[in-house]
Amino acid sequence: MNLRYIMWLSFVVLSVLSCAAYAAVCNSFDTPSHWRVWLFAVIGIAGLGMLFLTRPIRSVRSCVLLIWIPAVLMRLALLPAAPSDDVNRYLWEGKLVGQGLSPYAHTADAEEWVDLRDEYWDAMNHKDKLTAYPPLTELAFGAVSKVAHHPLAFKLFFVAADLLTLGGVLLLLRGRGMALAYAGFYAFNPVVLISYAVEAHFDALMVAALVWAVVAHSSGRAKWAVALASVATGVKWIALPLIPFFALYRGVRACSRPEGGSHSEGLSKLRHYVFAAAVSVSVLLLPALFFWETLPELLRGLFQFGATRSFNGPIYQSLLWLGLPRFLCSLFVVLCFGGIVLWRWLHRERSSIDGHIRWILGALIVLSPTVHLWYLAWILPFVCLRPSMPWLMFSLTGGAYFYVWINAGQGDWMLKPWQMWMFWLPFVLACVYEVWSTRGRVIVPLHRTINESESFAVVIPTLNVANRLADALRSVAEQSFRPIEVIIADAGSTDDTVAVAKSVNLPIRIIQSERGRGQQIAAGIEASSADWVVVLHADGALNSDSLKHIASAVRGQPDVVGGALGQRFEQEQPELLPIELLNDLRGLFSRTAFGDQTQFFHRESAIRYGLMPKQPLMEDVESSWRVRECGAFLFLGQPSQVCHRKWLAKDWLKRFALVMRLVTRYRRARLQSRAAATALSEDMYEEYYGSRK
Repeated sequence: MNLRYIMWLSFVVLSVLSCAAYAAVCNSFDTPSHWRVWLFAVIGIAGLGMLFLTRPIRSVRSCVLLIWIPAVLMRLALLPAAPSDDVNRYLWEGKLVGQGLSPYAHTADAEEWVDLRDEYWDAMNHKDKLTAYPPLTELAFGAVSKVAHHPLAFKLFFVAADLLTLGGVLLLLRGRGMALAYAGFYAFNPVVLISYAVEAHFDALMVAALVWAVVAHSSGRAKWAVALASVATGVKWIALPLIPFFALYRGVRACSRPEGGSHSEGLSKLRHYVFAAAVSVSVLLLPALFFWETLPELLRGLFQFGATRSFNGPIYQSLLWLGLPRFLCSLFVVLCFGGIVLWRWLHRERSSIDGHIRWILGALIVLSPTVHLWYLAWILPFVCLRPSMPWLMFSLTGGAYFYVWINAGQGDWMLKPWQMWMFWLPFVLACVYEVWSTRGRVIVPLHRTINESESFAVVIPTLNVANRLADALRSVAEQSFRPIEVIIADAGSTDDTVAVAKSVNLPIRIIQSERGRGQQIAAGIEASSADWVVVLHADGALNSDSLKHIASAVRGQPDVVGGALGQRFEQEQPELLPIELLNDLRGLFSRTAFGDQTQFFHRESAIRYGLMPKQPLMEDVESSWRVRECGAFLFLGQPSQVCHRKWLAKDWLKRFALVMRLVTRYRRARLQSRAAATALSEDMYEEYYGSRK
């Protein structure tokens, strides 16, 4: 049993025990305990530990062991915790629907309902307010109450929807060629766990429908995508702005359309939009027929909910603190949200559907007057597809939300300013870092052209590597997705490197280049004729599906111009585990990859924007920064194998210190200018390679 597995298992045990401890502490929904804050953070830390220690998942069995079993155990451990008081309203309104009554007809405290009052009515909050839940949600409440009129029934129903979401996320990750372990950002996240397994919020139904709408959209099932997005809207109104993005027409490209086809395509577009509108209206309207006579009261309930309450909304609360009236605060956030939706619509063809969802739901959360903890769970399934440090910070800081119950015991049902800072400040700082480190490209990335079928080339820089090159080339030959060419960029090898390259049955081209890895890779990129170039070091080896994963990842994502696969050492030694973990963290969150993590580039973009610097050292770090300053950088988490011999146990710490020192010096020089960084690269070359002799 190796160290990685032992540590992973330790974090699983810690996660389950922390969940059980949270359930024991939370014996009522409003328990005023500091333990809720700190146990939330412990669950978050343990979940992240599990995720980054997970081995590459390449089979159903390993997926069940590494994702599903821990996810289910954590949810089971949390089930005994007291649910939110919102569940009392679900039970009350479900009871009404089950008896053929409309919950929109009267407020819960109306005299007309006196004979129906029960223990759940007694515990319900805001009895004097009309309900704002959509008709489809009310029908779901009625169905669950019919099966079992008990809070646990709602918990189990919403956890089932939550696990259905997890299944959809895993399918999307597999289709994108990304590490299935990234599903842990959702499966092990305390925001999700507490929102559904503890508090039992019905938002799980909306999120599940939305995730499976993306699954349908990704597989070309446009009708199902629109229907499921409409179901999501029918469960919770916030999904309404997303329906038009699912309804977009995806016809054949103009370049492949036969002459005279524009008229027929126009008719196809019209039929598509008419059908999409019909599906959406039907899904939204049919449940409303059950409550038709009382629907005007639903509109009143929506207005009361949206116009009179605010809690923990960072923008809205800040405007209130500045002394602005609620009307102006509401107008400001509505205009901002409308502007973001319009912006995404105007650029609808320049992003994947999940990219639009992240922006729209993210804007809705940040701009909303009220932000409860479970609102954050809306966006987390889509963060798994493009891991983002700002949103994942809430898996550590979101527990600050529970200070509200401590404050409520003192007569103030709000978060104090320092508690809101604790909740929001790490998110804000992470956003600032992302904008700064990408020079704003995280907001407005450049976009590449997309071909119907993307071609790939592998570039291998070489210099006297005959003893390792054969294994690297063998791994290329075993790819399930074959490259159209392999370019050996040699810098004047004096051993059998060239002879080894010529002996392999691959479409190999050997070019001569100036010595220096950056110069060699740049020469290989320029010599290639493929759409994408994968840079493999001669002492590395691809997994059999590496190129397939990259092809899947870049398909349909026009903002992606480069990225990296990841790496694992060929031998598992305890002292190498921290290196692997730090490399993964840096690649995922700072969008900075080292060369042995197998970088890849969109060739046209690489040449046009000079993504690969012609410098002898730090070309990998510099090219990563240039990619993230140009478009999206993807870290797939699908590691290649690399040689461990340069990290020998006797001096690995010394080498680690050297690498960190050089990267830090290079970072400081880069802050001055690219020219200063390039000049420093020349100076550091001898120091780095000389230290290995």
